[in-house]
Amino acid sequence: MMDYSQYERVFGTMSPFPYNRPVALSIERSRGSLEGSLFIDRVLKALNLAQVASNYPPRSENGLRQLHQLICDTNNINLHHKLSILYYLLLDIDGRSSSEGDSKAETFAAHAGIPNRYQIFMRGLWLMDTRNFELALEHLTHPSLISDFADDIITVLVRHSKDGDYTLPLAYYHTVQPSLKSSTALQSLFDAIARTSLLEAFEFSRSHADFMHRQLFQRLIFVVLDSKNGDETAERAFELTSLPFNTDEEQWFREYLESGEGKRLKAAKDTLIMRRIATGHGAITGDKGKWATVLEGVKTGTGGRAQA
Repeated sequence: MMDYSQYERVFGTMSPFPYNRPVALSIERSRGSLEGSLFIDRVLKALNLAQVASNYPPRSENGLRQLHQLICDTNNINLHHKLSILYYLLLDIDGRSSSEGDSKAETFAAHAGIPNRYQIFMRGLWLMDTRNFELALEHLTHPSLISDFADDIITVLVRHSKDGDYTLPLAYYHTVQPSLKSSTALQSLFDAIARTSLLEAFEFSRSHADFMHRQLFQRLIFVVLDSKNGDETAERAFELTSLPFNTDEEQWFREYLESGEGKRLKAAKDTLIMRRIATGHGAITGDKGKWATVLEGVKTGTGGRAQA
């Protein structure tokens, strides 16, 4: 096994130095874009290496030497973690270098004997940090990995989804099946599910214990009715009010829209009427005129134009 404490053995010669000013600024932009922390920052924080994180990216070769020394001198992490951090830096250098030749990262991994699953995981995190999310998931969903940083991965993928396409966060969740720990990650995931499949979100809410079931169920109502697209809101409100609520859900639905936070939603009154019609407690369910009036109210957000 190579002596990783020797800077030249790890990094070799680099000309020009890869962390120039534009590269450093790009890394800082990525840091801001990823909820204020890169995934390498999260790794270092988890390992209690805040000083190492504060020195990344290095601004000069001397800065890189100091970063290397800090990693090597750390006594509170195991060898594989040290090697993995160095491997990440080499992935970074390979990815930002204009020179041709063998990969420094792959050469180092082979000589240092870094286990394959550590390589897969760190490459996946590096790809997340460079915002190459689709390729990142090819690594982070590998069956050899455990779901470290799943909350952060879900949150970042949802917030970077474009044009209502939540394919990546949902693919990650369904493949890895992580147990999410933070309410922020759970809500981000649930919003992505709700905007993709109302029925799946409804069933997802039911898979949780009572308190969280209620929170997610009422969040579903909000996601459906908060859309700025009137036609889409009307269509999804119709789907929502046609779902087979149980007794608790029926009560939560009414409370949220009659006296809870949902009361402020423009389509709240019309949605309540739609539910009464759907369950046969308002006008006759097949009354097309009544449905048309209520649906128009939902589309325009006028609220309660039809009386049940």
